[in-house]
Amino acid sequence: MLLKSDLQISTHSAVSRGLIASEHLIDTYLLKFDRSATRRAYRSDLIAFFGHEDISLDDAREITFVTINKHIAQLEASGSKAATIRRRVAAIRGFFSWLQALEVIDTNPAHRQLIRTTKAVRTKDRVFIVLTSSQATQLLTTASEVSLRNHAMILAMLHCVLRRSEVASMDVEHIRPLGDFWILDLPYTKGGADQYVKIPEHVVATIEAHKEHYGIASGPLWRSFSRRNPGGRLTPTSIYRIVRDTAVAAGLPEIGAHTLRHTGCTLAIEAGASIQQVQLHARHKQIETTMTYVHQRDRLRDSAADYINLENDGDQ
Repeated sequence: MLLKSDLQISTHSAVSRGLIASEHLIDTYLLKFDRSATRRAYRSDLIAFFGHEDISLDDAREITFVTINKHIAQLEASGSKAATIRRRVAAIRGFFSWLQALEVIDTNPAHRQLIRTTKAVRTKDRVFIVLTSSQATQLLTTASEVSLRNHAMILAMLHCVLRRSEVASMDVEHIRPLGDFWILDLPYTKGGADQYVKIPEHVVATIEAHKEHYGIASGPLWRSFSRRNPGGRLTPTSIYRIVRDTAVAAGLPEIGAHTLRHTGCTLAIEAGASIQQVQLHARHKQIETTMTYVHQRDRLRDSAADYINLENDGDQ
């Protein structure tokens, strides 16, 4: 005889099974994430793990901790970066945790006690490309020779240390005065909703010139020039390509959009900004993330390599 509580649980499980059986399992899971970048990354990770995107409940139930451990081992053997492996594991663990919460599986095969330990991501030792002040100026000069849009956008990325997803989502309405200052609202960003950063007045003036030149009064601030999507919002991928192509044209190393974020943080520190000021401006959750810029600079500026002198150095 079923008790009322047992009947409620049974009914809940049946409803859960019916709810997700009629939907695409991965897409239904990804609805819980508000950031498009997270959805894209986790979707790619889950498809890579299962081998296809049309995942059924039966497919999910066949997965064991042994399956996941073998997958991790394959990633390590193929030379995947530690950060990539840890993100893949997070996607898999979260997916099965979601199914467990829906009561359509009993246990999570990706539980921390069941799968192999992955290498930690040592942000302190991570190497990233940073432009010097003169290189950043050369990048801006080259951008201005191509279009006012590219110049204004790269200038904003450097001074506001923005992620490319944040740049892509910028609307005219997001830039507004606050007292004596100008700010950029960031309604959808990695650290959570309703954030903002200060925009220097000269950057605002350049953006205003961009808006006037292209007749932009509202909506997306950065728009496409392509024939396929004229006037449409620039995508994060397009922004990456614009930065990369501008750097190549400027004779600089091939860089991505995130290099401008690294550069802005580093230049601020070198000019005297405190670690706390940079952490707040960059919206880093952990101070350790901000410290990576200091560690790399100090490690290279005053290295033991500079103290090693040999008698015949430079003779060959």
